Amino acid sequence: MEKIKISSLGALDEVKFKKLADDRNKWLKDGEDMLIDTATPINKLAINLKKDRVFLTIKKIIKENDDVITLVLNSSDGEQVPTFRAGQYITLTMKKNEELITRPFTLSSSPNMTQAGEYKVTLFKDDESGSIFFDKVKVGDRLIGSYPMGDFYYSVVRDQKNVIAIVSGKGICGIYSMAQAIASGIDNYNLTIFYNVKYEKDLIYKKELDSLCNKTSKIKVIYVLSDEEKEGYLTGFVSLDKIKNEMKENNTFFISGSEGMLKYLDNELEELKISNKFIRYESFLPKCNIKKVSEYNLTLYINNEKHLVPCYNNKTIMQAIMDYGVYIPNKCRNGSCGFCSSELVSGSVKVINDKRTEADKKYNLIHPCCTYPVSDIEIIVR
Repeated sequence: MEKIKISSLGALDEVKFKKLADDRNKWLKDGEDMLIDTATPINKLAINLKKDRVFLTIKKIIKENDDVITLVLNSSDGEQVPTFRAGQYITLTMKKNEELITRPFTLSSSPNMTQAGEYKVTLFKDDESGSIFFDKVKVGDRLIGSYPMGDFYYSVVRDQKNVIAIVSGKGICGIYSMAQAIASGIDNYNLTIFYNVKYEKDLIYKKELDSLCNKTSKIKVIYVLSDEEKEGYLTGFVSLDKIKNEMKENNTFFISGSEGMLKYLDNELEELKISNKFIRYESFLPKCNIKKVSEYNLTLYINNEKHLVPCYNNKTIMQAIMDYGVYIPNKCRNGSCGFCSSELVSGSVKVINDKRTEADKKYNLIHPCCTYPVSDIEIIVR
């Protein structure tokens, strides 16, 4: 092996080395002052993309039907709101009677509306999230919105060029946003939508969806009524034979809707032998069907405070805490993001839609937003 000879520092070199810090400080002091212009378009975009919350004002409330409304939300400061991918969601927080209420809502507007500082979210009266806001909001109310989140969106890297979306109920919101993104040229793929409801009156955005279909051949909507026979509509459910009629060589499935529809489609799609990587679900928290309601005691530690909270086996721990009047961090409300992760010190719980990692389970971490008590419990919110 060849030896490398390293010479020692000479006297002059040592003096020069010791003066390095002084020379550097003098260079910095003598340098010209330089200010960053945050008004330039690129800096405005950078600031906008790093936002973790935005202040919103309800500009308009659109009545879709007796049980569905759409909130048109504008940036309170007139700036562009954070951009999003069609299919993503935000959480909205409002203050009512000194209580903070936070719920997630899928964005139902086109992504290009963010340039005008606008979001749209659609509220369903029979939905837990929507019902909390439904009769409480009015034009002019100010809300705090989170940055857009979620992976329920089309990606050219992972998804096929042909997308089949199967939706019911509030599941239409993200798919409607996707259709708008295609029609406006933001995204480029073929989208076939199976929109399944009980009755024709339950359809929302029908006029808008039909207009988008007329605008581009890339979008096709098939309306399916489960409890009504009517000309121009398919009857029943989105069964395997209906799906096969619309399938092309390569397909990605986007599925969003009620718990019953999701369970039904699991069996139907299994017969198609489609790889799981081409099936995307928008996660909503399944309903907890409890026949006998039991009350338990929750001991809650948060922000160096101790609270004794009544909780029930038919309500999530998150909901019990919110009803009591204590705010804890939350975003997705379905167990996906882990933002509300808390330590279960004692007691037993039932976890719905369990998205915890193995490490979470090992260290007794739970997500209160999708966890129900089945005994007296004690938790620490970190």
